[in-house]
Amino acid sequence: MTIEAHKSLGWQLIGIGNRLRTNPAEVRKLTLFRTSVEKLLQGKIQVLPVTSADLAVAIGLCQQRALLANDGLMVAVMQAYGLTNIASNDDDFDRVPGITRYAPA
Repeated sequence: MTIEAHKSLGWQLIGIGNRLRTNPAEVRKLTLFRTSVEKLLQGKIQVLPVTSADLAVAIGLCQQRALLANDGLMVAVMQAYGLTNIASNDDDFDRVPGITRYAPA
């Protein structure tokens, strides 16, 4: 959504999450992200469950690494499954030892 909003609406990436939250009419105009997710789901991906143990680990990661809740939860699940690579524009993941972030160009 953020990349689509950046490209199609001309919004700056900085603060785009808040801008999306406060402009629901603009969010309704975005459609490409849905197509992208549908294509991903048709591919060879595995959706991993989130457990209460993952939530407990995420809380600690948020405090230790100054991560927001969603980021902490992603790292907790990654650690639970032994995953070390993530594709993201979010450089907050760079603060987590053992995680390699790949940023889209």
